Amino acid sequence: MTHGFSARSINAICTCRIFIPLLLMGMPCQTVTSQVYRPIKDNIMWDSYLMRDGDQYQLFFLQNENYPMVDPSRPSHLLASVGRAQSKDLVNWQTRLPINFNSYQNSYSLNDRMFIGQAPVKFNGEYYLFFDPRPRTQAGGSPIYLLKSNDLDSWKLEKEEPVLEIKPPYGGQSWRDLFLSYDEVDGLWHGYLCAQTATRSNREKPLNNFTSVVWLRMPKAQVNAGVFCIDLLAETGQAFEGLQLDKERRWQPASAQSRELISEQPLPETAEDNELICIAMVYDNGEVRMYRNGNAYAVYRGEGVNPRKIVSATIGRPRALDPKTAPNHFIGSVDEIRIYNTPLDLKRVKALKPTRGDFVPTQDDAMVAWTFEDATAKDQAGTFIMPEMNLGAYINNGELKLDGLLAHLYQPVISTPGMPCIAHVTSRDLVEWEYHEPIFATREFCNTECPDYFQIGEWHYMLFSTVRTRMDTGGRRDASGTYYLKSRSRNGPYELPEQPLLFGSGRGRMDNYIGRGIKHNGEWLLYFHTVHGNIASCIARPVTWGMCKKIVPLENGDLTLEYWDGIESLLDTDGGTPNAELGNGQRIGEGEIEVVNDSVKIITAEQSAVMLLLPHAYEDFMLRAEVTKNEASRVGFVWHHNGVASNSLVIGSNGMPRLSIGLSRFAAESVKSEFALVDDWVMADSVGDKCELRLVVRSHRANVFLNNRWVFSTSLIGGPEG
Repeated sequence: MTHGFSARSINAICTCRIFIPLLLMGMPCQTVTSQVYRPIKDNIMWDSYLMRDGDQYQLFFLQNENYPMVDPSRPSHLLASVGRAQSKDLVNWQTRLPINFNSYQNSYSLNDRMFIGQAPVKFNGEYYLFFDPRPRTQAGGSPIYLLKSNDLDSWKLEKEEPVLEIKPPYGGQSWRDLFLSYDEVDGLWHGYLCAQTATRSNREKPLNNFTSVVWLRMPKAQVNAGVFCIDLLAETGQAFEGLQLDKERRWQPASAQSRELISEQPLPETAEDNELICIAMVYDNGEVRMYRNGNAYAVYRGEGVNPRKIVSATIGRPRALDPKTAPNHFIGSVDEIRIYNTPLDLKRVKALKPTRGDFVPTQDDAMVAWTFEDATAKDQAGTFIMPEMNLGAYINNGELKLDGLLAHLYQPVISTPGMPCIAHVTSRDLVEWEYHEPIFATREFCNTECPDYFQIGEWHYMLFSTVRTRMDTGGRRDASGTYYLKSRSRNGPYELPEQPLLFGSGRGRMDNYIGRGIKHNGEWLLYFHTVHGNIASCIARPVTWGMCKKIVPLENGDLTLEYWDGIESLLDTDGGTPNAELGNGQRIGEGEIEVVNDSVKIITAEQSAVMLLLPHAYEDFMLRAEVTKNEASRVGFVWHHNGVASNSLVIGSNGMPRLSIGLSRFAAESVKSEFALVDDWVMADSVGDKCELRLVVRSHRANVFLNNRWVFSTSLIGGPEG
């Protein structure tokens, strides 16, 4: 499987050589000014906007002055503001005073806070800033208010009422992340928002008598774990039904009501480690019949489930009336889950089989089917929108992988009758707005955060970001980040390219997020956020503003990202580490290192790996190398970051032309056993047998390019804590 690229088949083994004509050009360390902009101490940064203002670029971003909870006496939800910085070259930045929202009263919260919005533009000599003061607990979407300023420092509220609210054809709860684009020909402002449609097709039916089926694998040590749960709409109290494993490894219903066991006590689970088992639960007029691998397992009795709508579903996260008594998160693999809106009889239960490759159950009337066979968490029955994979959940080989810590899948279902979409509104004065049909609506993504629009030549592009929808695409596995749409017209129709991920991370990581376009010196650039690995760790690590990439359109309108030479203003003019000195670095693995003239040559032995340990601990540097990739050998570099942590870049693996970046713990005689994969990319045929590798490390970030094409932007170990 090539994950989006047609990788050539390789059978023979030759050698892999790296030539290094220019290596390790030092960059001066800077604090405030750098191509990785970091907010001030104890602030988190998210949802940035960049605006051209004369010869300056104005950067706006949401921030919180007490995140995580540095000072418990200062509730963080009262301390949100808009951080600011400015630059002339998108490389060197100056921090400006933030925009504080404590003085803006509104009817949605007495706590005076700002959380979403803040699209900035300059219009008729004034600055406009849109924001949402809604508290997190406020239902009904996000009403958007407008501030004005003459100098970017002093702001006034345009009017007491919001200028943009959820109206048809939009519904649900999502109405945020406004992006504005001005059409000079029509004299019209176009606004795009992360939203939801008011209606959608194929609505799920209320559950009454139904069947849930789970195929899973788990370790023998697994006890007391919540596997799967459906939350149902309840007028009062809670209503949920699901599956859990008790402390004696017996399967039982997870329910908001008391259910009495009326059969013999079931036996504890006897499956071996990672053995595939099937648990079916048939709900029939108050009776719950449980089956294991098609055989009767246990019967419980309780009240019948009145016809109720599904509110949400979770996989891997426990559920209980009292959170203090909830079981653990599930550790293991979920192969498939189905929900049937009918109680299956014994014959059908015995005939159940999981989806496998070309095998799809015939005449199957499942209302919901999470199969994970297409490397996404999509409901293959088409009833639900794309779910969210949270806090470490990922898909591998057709199975949902869960770590037993916080990882889980969350299926938003009935919180809205609509689909995720990019809303479209227009205005001539930025106060009165006309609503249009959505630019894009989909079940393929769980949301369309921070939309962004730009035009290059005849092609119009729309960006949006989502981290909880992940898929195999663009040479990456379990990927997420910023996606793009393309069209021949501003108003569409827009199409999703075959490889829609413009910029992001694979392997379930969240190293890059919220990509946006900006035009600079005639070139379109992508700027973005950096995040440290995943949602959980980004709370403890800084969210920063990353190194711009050049946006390059192809003949068919598809986009690719390339190295932007604007960052070379940071290069040390004194040159870099001499190659002869690099040749003295420690060799790890089987192979040779030779210094020939001004180049370092690394040659691998057959069926082996060799890596060069760079001889110094480098903070900020650029490495350039010519790579000849051959067959199944591996070659790469290892370097120390901050003098403590080891990081590595590896080319080639297991007969597949693949580029990997990871963390290394190594001994002199070994590479493979100590290499911990962070992210990888299956090389496209277009890369060629010879290519130029470029590695740029700045602060806690590594950027990797092949033939100037962007491949990785990821966080390193040993990065800053704040």
